[in-house]
Amino acid sequence: MLRSRIRVAAPVADARLAKNDERDAVTATVRRAEERAFLAGMAHGREQGLADAAGRLEAAAERVAAAHEQALSDLSRTAVELATSIARTLLKRDVAAGNYDLEAMVRETLAEAAVGRNACKVHLNPADVEQLAEIRFRAGTEIQADEGVARGDVQVETSLGLLVREAIGAIDAIEKGLIEEVQ
Repeated sequence: MLRSRIRVAAPVADARLAKNDERDAVTATVRRAEERAFLAGMAHGREQGLADAAGRLEAAAERVAAAHEQALSDLSRTAVELATSIARTLLKRDVAAGNYDLEAMVRETLAEAAVGRNACKVHLNPADVEQLAEIRFRAGTEIQADEGVARGDVQVETSLGLLVREAIGAIDAIEKGLIEEVQ
């Protein structure tokens, strides 16, 4: 059997409006569904907004913590640089005024050289050599004027090598060590 489809365009034969009670019930049902959907959408939006805000707040807190750590590091470095700059200034002032115990510095440097009674040469700035003109050191110790040595510095030349004691160099080394420590 062969069946074919035939399309028929026919006008609506019977249409009527529902009674007000039925229409009002449908409208009320639709309104309740819309209200539930609206409230659910608002709750979801609020949850999403809070989650986004919490994420942004956490990221901001991490940036503040990183900035705080950097500021502490920078502050520590600046404090070290300021302190050593002050020490350099004071040291230079004292050296220029001759306010240092050159004899003690030479004796300490000789002791650090650990050459015993062996011969050595102590290189000093010519102005410092004058200060030690009347001072006697162990036998074999020769005091020499050296324009290349800054006032307040001591260089001891031994058979083992040269031992250098530089006041500004010591401050530089202290500064470098402290900066490495605070970073």
